[in-house]
Amino acid sequence: MNIIAIETATDICGIALIENGTCVKKIEKQIPRKHAEQLPLFYETLINSSIYNKLKIDAVAVSIGPGSFTGLRVGLGFAKGLAYAKDLPIIPVPTLYALAMSYKFNEGSVLLYSHRDIVYIQDFKANKTINNPKATEWKNIDHSKQMFHYGCEKLFIKEKYRKLIPSAQAVGELAYTNHKEWIVNKPYDLVPNYISPFEI
Repeated sequence: MNIIAIETATDICGIALIENGTCVKKIEKQIPRKHAEQLPLFYETLINSSIYNKLKIDAVAVSIGPGSFTGLRVGLGFAKGLAYAKDLPIIPVPTLYALAMSYKFNEGSVLLYSHRDIVYIQDFKANKTINNPKATEWKNIDHSKQMFHYGCEKLFIKEKYRKLIPSAQAVGELAYTNHKEWIVNKPYDLVPNYISPFEI
């Protein structure tokens, strides 16, 4: 199975080409607020590669959230455009799960910065989720656990958590592994998983 994977849930914008579970090409850059402008250009570069021309694409994977409101909308909008144009299914990939898979660890929590002192958090064990992601205040987190993060440095007091980097490669590899369970063949009503922190 060959997949085009998209990651726009944070200030990092990325696209990757996954061939049978292996990333054969990716383009990623930290470009805050420029995802809508740059993602089409990244895709253009990807499809002009010789590797792309040899492969039949079977699905589009996209980081579905939680994360940046605008970034998630851009990524899913582009994924839907590709899916409609090429008659492909979409594989929505949970953002925190993809973050966790970018650095495989046995047990711990993944944190993703939202705004003010709000972060998204989810717990993992043996490369599997053990609860649903949620938005919470920094002070409410059990910091005695092993933690991994992206974008939370400004909230650190004494913490020194390992930084994870969002990647379209992780999105694509996770989509390949879980495509039978996650695939959406008619993604017309698919929406990002915002987990609005304003509900706290």
